[in-house]
Amino acid sequence: MEDWLTCSQSGILETERHWNDFPKDLLSLILSRLFFRDRCNFKLVCKSWNLICPAPPLLPPTIYSQEFDSPCLMISQRSNYFWKIFHSLCNDFYYLDFPELMDTEILYSKYGWLLMSKHEVMLFFFNPFTKEKIELPPTNTSFSSICFTSPPTSSSCVVFGILYTSSLSTIDFSFIKVGDEKWESHTSDLGSEHFWRSTCPPVFLNGVYYCLDCTFGNIMMFDLTKEKYELIKCKKQLEEEEEEDTEDADDDEEDENEDEEENEKEKEEEDDGDEDVENENKHRDEEEEDNEDQDYEEKDEDEDEEEEVEVRLPPIAHERYMVEVDGDIWGVFVTSNERRVSIQKLNLCEKRWIKFESLGNKCLYISKSGSFAKTCVVNGMANKIYFNKFHGKSGVMYSLTTRMYHAIEGGFASKKAYGLTEAEYGVWIKPTIDQM
Repeated sequence: MEDWLTCSQSGILETERHWNDFPKDLLSLILSRLFFRDRCNFKLVCKSWNLICPAPPLLPPTIYSQEFDSPCLMISQRSNYFWKIFHSLCNDFYYLDFPELMDTEILYSKYGWLLMSKHEVMLFFFNPFTKEKIELPPTNTSFSSICFTSPPTSSSCVVFGILYTSSLSTIDFSFIKVGDEKWESHTSDLGSEHFWRSTCPPVFLNGVYYCLDCTFGNIMMFDLTKEKYELIKCKKQLEEEEEEDTEDADDDEEDENEDEEENEKEKEEEDDGDEDVENENKHRDEEEEDNEDQDYEEKDEDEDEEEEVEVRLPPIAHERYMVEVDGDIWGVFVTSNERRVSIQKLNLCEKRWIKFESLGNKCLYISKSGSFAKTCVVNGMANKIYFNKFHGKSGVMYSLTTRMYHAIEGGFASKKAYGLTEAEYGVWIKPTIDQM
């Protein structure tokens, strides 16, 4: 049946119009809110709708265009000054040359700027969209993780980082305000406590730096103004699979105890003989039962202690990221060999991570050297996490709705990350026009 559209005004039927007569300005507005896959379907409706779709955008995109505002994954080629750029909205690659970045490494990305290092101790800011460069004084050692608090063009920008050290009971850190001539370094002594420092960049929130450990989701807090440094031991919510395993183990233990009780009853019924022997056997049995009950109680106490330890220990994360979202700290934990994804929010008052199931109208762009959240206006992008992973030449996103990895162009969906490639030296960056 031929598609048609009925238009009415004030309850009076005026005319019937075909879909191909739909107002072009309204179609353009709809198109601006569609993501890659939906754009492809949009073009297939009819010839006139296909003509509305512009030619594939030129990459790199021009300033003030919709494509320019979309995050990109910058991938270092390491051996030369050409960089591979993946555009998330267009699901396509282009190449740019940056001679300034020859033999450098990305340490952190935010506000459209990159914090780069050369020979580990030479640090500088670089804006890949304007090619502006801001030098920093050299450091004495290299960093295991680092961040900066605001665009380097701001007078309040501070660079803060955790230094490499072999000690688990002390944390060496260093910071500098952009424009100063020297780094300031300090050491925090944890005493008998240990902090397994990770490469996850710190998060700066309300004047405080928060660093994540690489084992149990604990947080190290640094308040430079008050010179207060504190280790916060956080409880992380267990995964559903582990809770099910714990319930199964409890059921098995109850079944074993019931079998043991039935065997004891059968043994008592089989005892036969004269009254003296029976009393003697009964007395001996009671002593044995008392000993067995004591052993069982000791065993149950040991098992209960082991179970309590297991409950306190969170699943070990193969990948861990932190991102500030609307005044909260969110953690992205990728666990198990299948790379299952868990999203949890840090509750500092209760000192625990709380799992939640939806990002709402947000999407996350996650990479080892910088992560950020974005409010989505394009249909199909919300409630998803964009990693630095690929299926063939297509980017990959993780949907919180389906709990699966999906290729942006379609054709791939899996709960596991097997077969996906990862851009090891890639970092997400979002151009911000007012900070260029």
